[in-house]
Amino acid sequence: MTASLNTALEQPAKPVSRVALAFARLKKIPAAYVAFWVVCLICLMAILSAAGVPLSPYAFDQATDDLLVAPSMKHPMGTDELGRDLFARVIYGSRLSIAIGFVTAGVAFLLGTTYGAISGYCGGKIDTLLMRGVDIAYSLPDLLVMILIGVLVGKGTFGILFALGLVSWMGTARLVRAQLLQLKEEEFVEAAKAAGQDGFTIVMKHLLPNAMGPIIVALTFTVPSAILSESTLSFIGLGLSAPECSWGTLASDGWRSLRAHPHLLGFPSLFIFLTVLSFNALGDGLRDVLDPRTRLFKG
Repeated sequence: MTASLNTALEQPAKPVSRVALAFARLKKIPAAYVAFWVVCLICLMAILSAAGVPLSPYAFDQATDDLLVAPSMKHPMGTDELGRDLFARVIYGSRLSIAIGFVTAGVAFLLGTTYGAISGYCGGKIDTLLMRGVDIAYSLPDLLVMILIGVLVGKGTFGILFALGLVSWMGTARLVRAQLLQLKEEEFVEAAKAAGQDGFTIVMKHLLPNAMGPIIVALTFTVPSAILSESTLSFIGLGLSAPECSWGTLASDGWRSLRAHPHLLGFPSLFIFLTVLSFNALGDGLRDVLDPRTRLFKG
């Protein structure tokens, strides 16, 4: 027994990956942990909807008894004025809503990280010039810019993505700039310069990896913001249009018959609410999990 104990003590502890460590910390935050699984289920629903939904979102039910019916066993979320199953349309609409959220976050990551990294690392007059451009862009109302772009480019997925991408990167740029201004004064950056590494290598190999935690947290807030913006534009008739289907277009269609048939507005709005709430709760949790200065998980 003593020999086995000594052998166990001599064996080195298995290294734990950063992802596994972050997930273990996330479990200690109940709200964020539940939000994580809700987000996973919603994303899984959006992915699996590509393989087919229980009923076609564009199929018309010819039976007049199934027009504008309330939720039932046959139609869990009821039907619309054309007899289309709302459950199928909500599942189908999740693909476009979630895709718009993640694509917008990707655009914000690429543009914002590039812009902020150049500004933060170069500093001086370049930093001042680039940040004044961000200040000018920030002074323009986001909704007004998205409406103008929607009018110029036209309705459709491309117009929505172009408008959301144009207004979503500025916050990421400011965050990346602030992180790099702080990190570039650290000793490991001086060591990299002394080793002869150029600016691009220092930014890509040393600065951005150390700033990735706050960037990931910021992107988790960008996704629900984009979903909510798309829903708002579609709701006022300046976003997606038929035959494209998203939660925003479904809510816009349901608004017309709110009093007589509230389920047409209620179910799409419920999914928008759950998605936005879950992403925000997950972002708050990741802020604590990925912050190396927090004392919540020490000891």
